Amino acid sequence: MARAGQGSSSGRPTAAQLAREAQRRRAEVERQRVAKEKEQKRLQAERGTQKAERKTAKLERRVEELGQVLTNGLARSAVLDWNAYRMTADVPPLDLGELATPVREPQWHHYAPREPGLLSQVFGGQGRHQRRLSAATLRFEEDTALRRDQEAERQRHVVEARKQHANKVHQAEREARDHNNRLDAVRRGVQARQQTAVEQHLSRVLASVPLPRDFPRHFDLTYNPHSEQVVVRLELPPRHVVPSTASYRYLPTKDEERPTPRKPQEVGAIYRSLVSQVALLCLRDLFSADPALSSIGFNGHVHAVNPATGEQEFPCLVSLDVVRDSFPKDDNLRRITPEACIRHLNAIVSNHPYELEPIEPILDFDLSKYSFVEGLDAVSTLDSRPDLMEMSPSNFEHLVRQIFEARGAEGWTTEQSKDDGVDAVIARRTPLFGGLSIVQAKRYSRVVGVNHIRELAGAMEEKKAGWGVLVTTSWFASGCRKKALEHGRMELIDGPELVHLIKQHLGKDVLINIPNRPNPQAKHGRSAKP
Repeated sequence: MARAGQGSSSGRPTAAQLAREAQRRRAEVERQRVAKEKEQKRLQAERGTQKAERKTAKLERRVEELGQVLTNGLARSAVLDWNAYRMTADVPPLDLGELATPVREPQWHHYAPREPGLLSQVFGGQGRHQRRLSAATLRFEEDTALRRDQEAERQRHVVEARKQHANKVHQAEREARDHNNRLDAVRRGVQARQQTAVEQHLSRVLASVPLPRDFPRHFDLTYNPHSEQVVVRLELPPRHVVPSTASYRYLPTKDEERPTPRKPQEVGAIYRSLVSQVALLCLRDLFSADPALSSIGFNGHVHAVNPATGEQEFPCLVSLDVVRDSFPKDDNLRRITPEACIRHLNAIVSNHPYELEPIEPILDFDLSKYSFVEGLDAVSTLDSRPDLMEMSPSNFEHLVRQIFEARGAEGWTTEQSKDDGVDAVIARRTPLFGGLSIVQAKRYSRVVGVNHIRELAGAMEEKKAGWGVLVTTSWFASGCRKKALEHGRMELIDGPELVHLIKQHLGKDVLINIPNRPNPQAKHGRSAKP
């Protein structure tokens, strides 16, 4: 009899052995399952950790990039290479494709029948051969004629293709020539210090400032050739370019990724430094690219939504007015602290730029677009019951300006030779007024037509004015007031209303002597906002 634990005499495993083997296999399967699960968790933790490390490294690279905007910009020259902007006529050579190959001519040996043998000639083969020869000759002549037509068609297509290609070459050469002529004209204009040319040149300079890709590239600038000053209004990068997260870490016990927020003080410091770097780099590039510039006014703004009102705003965060001699050289700029440097340049900087705390710009960009003359007291020139039609156009413009000044607005009269359709500029520093308004003053004895409304609208668009006012001693044609109302930001003041405003705000009785003036029409326009 077999002992317990041993196999049976027949060599078969006992029940106990089978049970132990099954238990061993189950234990092995469980061990493998636990080991596999443990390995999966290890790999998952490793992947999670690596992902968190990659995201953290990306944040660190971003912060490093924001801290090196000025340094990286100083590594290259800001002087524009005019030749790099030149255009060449780049038209690929003509590719005729299949048209380049002439149609193959038929070869007679492909058509000619074989000569009959001696035996064939005895049994009438010569006649058959002649019939075959005639048929072959006919096919050969037909194919030759067809080939001649196909070749003629091919050559017509070749001529047309060459003509079209020549036209493309001529058009490309003309476009390149026109572009280069315009570029040469700008270059000559820069040398002659022409305003439009210099503004185009400096716009290219600002557009070439090496800023990170996701930074806005919007700006306005105006150049004054008399003072050799350029005033720039540039959109700064928004706050969210600074990562609010400092790092990421993976928590294996919870299988989740958890961000570590960056301290608010650090975020604010990075953004202050960034704003300072952008301002300094723009100033450096403009001074370097145009040696004739004497000074630069720079206002840095940012688009944001006011959390209290929900209104879109464009607050100014940094403002500088820098003369060339006071601006540091490149070697010094590499060693400065950006915030300290702009304060040394007497910049006005928001105390809390990250919180979008606005400042009042040193130079008003909107006002810098105009050429003003010294204010004249036109009211003092008015005698008892004067006739406005006897005033000079210049004195009339000053008088109109003084009406708005008497109503609490600031006013300036433009130079007549450079007014660009603007006789005066008025401003009231209140949110309701909405910035600058331009004024056109027309001492007319005839009707003012709708075309003058369009001219005012064009001047408002060009100068980006918030409001437009058209003042005349005469009257407006039908349709003018409707057109002004449709525009929505325009005020019309005719002769009778002008007389009333002068009496009300300047205390003067005036008259407008226009023979055959039509009866005043009812007004439907708005009251003058300034």
